[in-house]
Amino acid sequence: MWTEPFILRGLLAAGTMAVLAGPIGCLMIWRRMAYFSDALSHSALAGVLLGIGLGIGQNAGVAVIVCLTALLLVRVSEKFIIGTDLLLLIIGQTALCLGLIGLNCLPGIRTDLSAYLFGDVLSVSSRDLFFIAVTGSLCAVLLFFNWKKQIFTAVLPDVAQSENVSTARQSVIFMLLTALFVSLALKTTGLLLVSALLLIPPAAARFLAKTPEGMAVTGSLIGLFSVVCGLACSVYFDMPAAPSMEIVCAVLFLLCCLLHRRHKIII
Repeated sequence: MWTEPFILRGLLAAGTMAVLAGPIGCLMIWRRMAYFSDALSHSALAGVLLGIGLGIGQNAGVAVIVCLTALLLVRVSEKFIIGTDLLLLIIGQTALCLGLIGLNCLPGIRTDLSAYLFGDVLSVSSRDLFFIAVTGSLCAVLLFFNWKKQIFTAVLPDVAQSENVSTARQSVIFMLLTALFVSLALKTTGLLLVSALLLIPPAAARFLAKTPEGMAVTGSLIGLFSVVCGLACSVYFDMPAAPSMEIVCAVLFLLCCLLHRRHKIII
């Protein structure tokens, strides 16, 4: 059964997300910006509207909207006196409500909200897989050339500036990385569960790893294991794939918590 084309496409799509979730999730944890991915994922529903309205495809519409939202947040958050987490909460919830209202008002178009909100990884098409491959490759290139700078900017911004690292530029790159990752989640984890796959595996790896790179790699491995187990639950027990992945992630996180006294937690 695992050799069926639709299962292989789903496995490749979710596996790509899991691999990228390791390093990107680590950066988000180190920056203490857990709400950021939620805000972007909620705004992605407006991207679905854009893609349908302009006829450019839902994936392209989501990518455009989340990248623009991320860049807007970079500028706006610097000028507001309220906390960034509160600002992200307001923007995310408002964008989600606007997207739901907009989809409901589209004439002559029937939409499956559950697929948008919770994903439908087994319905990934070849076109979706191509988009995921291109976007995932772009994320990988950005990570490869900026990994050390991203770590310094997230953990030791003062040291980064003393080493002539542009923290503003690295912040923009981080925002774009997160936005591109969220755009991959439309068919895999959906818009409401993207943060689970992005943050829980790196959080679990934090208890086990001894270096930043080790934490990123371990997070990716935990994510891959969760993806395979979640898909197995979906294929053999007819359970929803994305929620099953999240449950596996949560169980692994709990097990790592029980082992935390044996390891030194980094960063």
